[in-house]
Amino acid sequence: MNAMTVTETIISIVDIKTDSYTPTQSSLTRIIHRNSINPNTTFQPSPYSIFSDLNGTFHFDISPPSINDLLVNSNQTVNFSCNVDHQFPNVLNDSIGNRNLILNNDHLNTSLLVTVTSSDHNVASIVSYRMVQGRKRLVRTPILQETISMQVELNNDHNFTIEAMKIGYVTFLLTLLESESIDMAKAGYSKQLSSTEYNVQVVRAEKLADFVFDCSAAAVAILISFGIGCVTDTDSIKKQLKYPVSLLIGFCCQFLLMPVLAFGIAKILNLERNVQFGLLCVACVPGGGFGHVAVIVSKSDLPLSVTMNLINIVAMLGTAPLWIFVLGQYFQSNQGIRIIPIYNFEIWLASIFFAYTAGLVINRFKPVVADALMTWIIKPFLLLATILYITLGVYINMYVFDPVDGWAFFAALLLPLCGFIMAYVLGIIFRQKTSFCQSLALETSSLNCLIVLAAIRFTLQKPAADLASTIPIWTMFTIPGLYVVLSILNYIKCSLCSFCKSRKEEKFRHFSIASGIVNQANMAALSAPLFVTEVTDDEQASMSEKITVL
Repeated sequence: MNAMTVTETIISIVDIKTDSYTPTQSSLTRIIHRNSINPNTTFQPSPYSIFSDLNGTFHFDISPPSINDLLVNSNQTVNFSCNVDHQFPNVLNDSIGNRNLILNNDHLNTSLLVTVTSSDHNVASIVSYRMVQGRKRLVRTPILQETISMQVELNNDHNFTIEAMKIGYVTFLLTLLESESIDMAKAGYSKQLSSTEYNVQVVRAEKLADFVFDCSAAAVAILISFGIGCVTDTDSIKKQLKYPVSLLIGFCCQFLLMPVLAFGIAKILNLERNVQFGLLCVACVPGGGFGHVAVIVSKSDLPLSVTMNLINIVAMLGTAPLWIFVLGQYFQSNQGIRIIPIYNFEIWLASIFFAYTAGLVINRFKPVVADALMTWIIKPFLLLATILYITLGVYINMYVFDPVDGWAFFAALLLPLCGFIMAYVLGIIFRQKTSFCQSLALETSSLNCLIVLAAIRFTLQKPAADLASTIPIWTMFTIPGLYVVLSILNYIKCSLCSFCKSRKEEKFRHFSIASGIVNQANMAALSAPLFVTEVTDDEQASMSEKITVL
């Protein structure tokens, strides 16, 4: 551009007639500077950029404003436009015919770019298309990307497509940049003019099977509590009350230490906030029947287990809502859990209490009826429910297992394991019997996952309910798995002890030394070393030890 062109540009701008804006010398200088740039010069943002002068005046118009129900494995297109506020200088309005100077960048050596970035590409990504060579022709193939960049024009409509992969929350950051090209923007030669966030919630498709599963989980939890009440012997409770130290240790472990332990695990591990809330809820509701069955199988102290279950049913009506209210506030966020649903949790806990009380009353006054109910109704039903949960339950809640969240699984395993170790160690410290220590550890590590699952599913909104229920579902598998591993280790320990004991007895029998004086009637003998006769395996079962006496 020569001096004549610059002079003509100044004249054309000075001749503009406007009522609300008078261009200053600095603004004219900036426009002249932008029109004087050599097209072959590498662009670097400078303080003389026209768009940079308008920083803060740009904004995005997005339709829809947010997405709250994007289904998994589906996609949705989002439309947006980059607009300028009304304070835009009239020197560039339509009246002078120079609007394209800014809006379409026809006379400028810059471009307006928009970058769209996903905060979690595992939940949702952006769909872009690439031409891939097929057998006969180029094929337009969709590709999922975490970040895309596109060239835009002001006041024009543009769009991008979001593809949902799994349940969760994701935020897309839209940034308006001024740069010479997309490549220059990626290289860092750009200036941000405006940005905004776009929130998306990915949910599962609601099915009748999900509702049936949630209702059955609540029914089974109530039935288990009723069954525990039916087998509760009041005489065993009276007997256990003579040992209050073990009961006090169990109460502290279950209602004081376990919630704090869950809170620490949730803060240490890389868990989503709704998953952290689910971990806290599981730790606040002990019981569930797993520990009682494990105590019976391991032949631990049964009266202590029965008494601890009675204390659990009564105490958790007050402690569980208190802990969820106090510690649950740390897991609140803008997306997901905003209000702690204490009232709804209390209703589900009350249903457990009334079911247990009914079973206890029946066993106290009609023990024959309680035995019949356990034998003909509760046990067969629970066996059938277990088979259905392992098969259909996994299929219905496949989102928990595909893909597997390693941190959630580790938290669901770490919580009962730490509870087991903590209770057993405390029992040893306070010099409790071995059977007491085993019962304390088993009951502390047992958690009522079914009632927590039902309370979460019927209380929270999606997808927060699905994310928070990940921990109860995993814990239903980790607790029995933990008990199986412990039983295998105990069997190996008992086998080794039995083998070592038998070897010691065998060695003592074959390699003992007889000494002394053998006195018989009218005969005396001197002591002499024992010569052990070697015996074959076939003869060993029938031959006794032989002693040679001189």
